[in-house]
Amino acid sequence: MEATVNDIIKVMDGIAPPNLAEPWDNVGLLVGRSSNTVKKLMVALDVSPEVVEQAVEHKVQMLVTHHPVIFDPIKKMTDRSWQHKLLLDCAENKIAVYSAHTSLDSVLGGVNDVLAEKIGLLHTEVLVPAAGGEAGLGRVGCLHEPMTLQEFSEKIKTVLKLDNIIAGDAGRRVSKVAVCGGAGAEFIDEALAAGADTFVTGDVKYHTAQNAVYSGLNIIDATHQGTELPMINTLADRIALRLTSSGFNAQVLVAKESKILQYL
Repeated sequence: MEATVNDIIKVMDGIAPPNLAEPWDNVGLLVGRSSNTVKKLMVALDVSPEVVEQAVEHKVQMLVTHHPVIFDPIKKMTDRSWQHKLLLDCAENKIAVYSAHTSLDSVLGGVNDVLAEKIGLLHTEVLVPAAGGEAGLGRVGCLHEPMTLQEFSEKIKTVLKLDNIIAGDAGRRVSKVAVCGGAGAEFIDEALAAGADTFVTGDVKYHTAQNAVYSGLNIIDATHQGTELPMINTLADRIALRLTSSGFNAQVLVAKESKILQYL
């Protein structure tokens, strides 16, 4: 049975309910006609030039991404902006775009649970609970056994496939760890309140790192991209499983995405 964009929307809304998204966020179908047929879809972290190029090359009819391609109101859409050019490319090639951002961050089994599992955290709990439910941003859990910050940092690099990370050493052994995929450094106070000795996130600024370290919290910047990419393969598998169980024959591809920031 052929799937439509609307069928994929229903699958995604089941995986990452839009009501879990933060008020400022922009999730759901952002580009395309809901009635169009989808024989191939591609899952990616971003709507980037390399991802759209792959989508066009593989003749997919839909992109499912974590980061929304549209945040702010659009007054013009021309090829003078690289972002708007991508929107035009998607529209001209009849590629619909659906994004699940903070909804996928918050939902149980989403970005933060996948990150916590990769790191090896046990007995995880939500770091910043959403109102009226078990879901929420970030996770906190314990390692099987304590280790030094250096040992833990090497583990992070291995499991997230990163060449380098940045760490702030508060002089504590690593045992109880808070994580927040993407940009979660604003939750340092919540990590401390949860009893964490270490916090793993991305986009950590200098003065934020100062605050963490001087407050007694090891902090690791494993990059925004590095902490969220592990979810993409998992998301693709879940979409494929749900489509198959519902009798749809759409093929699910995973985009190849280069690291945007590298140490040279």
